[in-house]
Amino acid sequence: MAQLTANHPPVFPLHEQLSAAMILAGVGGFMDAYSYLLHGNVFSSLQSGNVILLGIHLARGQWASSGHYLLPLAAFFLGAFLITWFARYVHKPGQRRTHIVGVSAEIFVLLLTAIFANRLPDTVVIAMMSFTAAIQLSVFRKMKGQPYTTTMTTGNIQASAANLANAAMGAQPNAAHRSWDRFAVALGFGLGAFLSASLVPFLGQHAIIGGVLLLGIILLLLLREKPTD
Repeated sequence: MAQLTANHPPVFPLHEQLSAAMILAGVGGFMDAYSYLLHGNVFSSLQSGNVILLGIHLARGQWASSGHYLLPLAAFFLGAFLITWFARYVHKPGQRRTHIVGVSAEIFVLLLTAIFANRLPDTVVIAMMSFTAAIQLSVFRKMKGQPYTTTMTTGNIQASAANLANAAMGAQPNAAHRSWDRFAVALGFGLGAFLSASLVPFLGQHAIIGGVLLLGIILLLLLREKPTD
């Protein structure tokens, strides 16, 4: 929650500021590009696509291949369930326990991906990354006090355009700043994909280490943050 001081704008936690939001979005873009390039042209965090493809395969009677989409869906569901359950028991206002544990879990799973991806089926690798994406989506939900997403970018682009329209009409204060913030997050998502695609030709399956390094920056920010009241 932002801290309010007299005659000063609100001060937001480090992990809600624009720089952290762009890095987190970069992780989302990095994972999607990595899974698309190396594991069957599938986006690991976009579960809408998995639901659509599952429906298509079931409609065609392709029962065996349905598991290719069911497992990532189940992993995403499990990740969101576990981090929400965990937060219920350990979260305290003003502290970052859930955020720290969430990022640590993401780093751990992505390190496992880097080590074992060559030996695992594509479906399992996608499921591991879907689990990671669910944690990130569940934990990092606000930028400067406003809802946003880091594992997909359609909503951020829409919000950027809507805020720009409001700014042009003079309908809302600070709408231009909010438009830029959302655009910058979408840009971060694209830059993450660019970085992933640049590393894959050189590092192959180990390219996911790039996502780990980005998450490491977020973890350092969280550990530096002082608890608030």
